[in-house]
Amino acid sequence: MSEKANGPLRFGAQRAAVLLFSLSALGEIGVGVFVLPFPQLAALLLDAPLDGPGLLVARGLGGAALALGLTWWIARNDARAIACCTAGFILYNVAVGAVFAFQALQAARPALPGMVGVVHLVAGGAFAAATAFARAKPVAPTT
Repeated sequence: MSEKANGPLRFGAQRAAVLLFSLSALGEIGVGVFVLPFPQLAALLLDAPLDGPGLLVARGLGGAALALGLTWWIARNDARAIACCTAGFILYNVAVGAVFAFQALQAARPALPGMVGVVHLVAGGAFAAATAFARAKPVAPTT
């Protein structure tokens, strides 16, 4: 495969990374916008009761999700900014995915926490694959 042929593939991987980054930003903004004023929604996401300090922590996490989503949204069209955020983006999605997947194993109604876990794990894995592919060296042409 020639370098010219690799160009569109690498561009496609970069576009996929930007799309994943943008969709994740919108998801985190949505979660933050609703969990910050209504922390009881976190109880639905976790399928676990929250009371007292749990509601305060849920509000804080709503604010953090909103801030993270806004940061990703602002950086979404800047390849250099995305490159700087790559490790954090992957770590965040894998960690949150693992936490929600583990919660789903313990929940009475595991569907919602399980779906949240899978979405985060897939987003982290797909973003890692897309950025690795976009950074890969072109294949030398064969004769």
